[in-house]
Amino acid sequence: MGLFGSSNNASGDDEGLRRRVEELERRVAALEWGARNAGQSGVVPVAQSPQSGVSAEVRQLALQGQRIQAIKVLRDQTGMGLREAKDIVDRL
Repeated sequence: MGLFGSSNNASGDDEGLRRRVEELERRVAALEWGARNAGQSGVVPVAQSPQSGVSAEVRQLALQGQRIQAIKVLRDQTGMGLREAKDIVDRL
């Protein structure tokens, strides 16, 4: 059974849909973060790469090797889940 009903190739369809949902969740989180901070910069970021919508603080922590702290800060700023935040920090 596929994510939205039965499918002949359920595992392939489910995997593609899961990846699409994760990407959309990242974009929504980046937009929410941007909307909360729009008064500060006047620009709402659009998630097109792992760094889009990621604050300078998170990037700096990741570059300093403080990945756990970077994940915590990213989650606090965006409301992302642990998996999504970890994946983004790992790609920085």
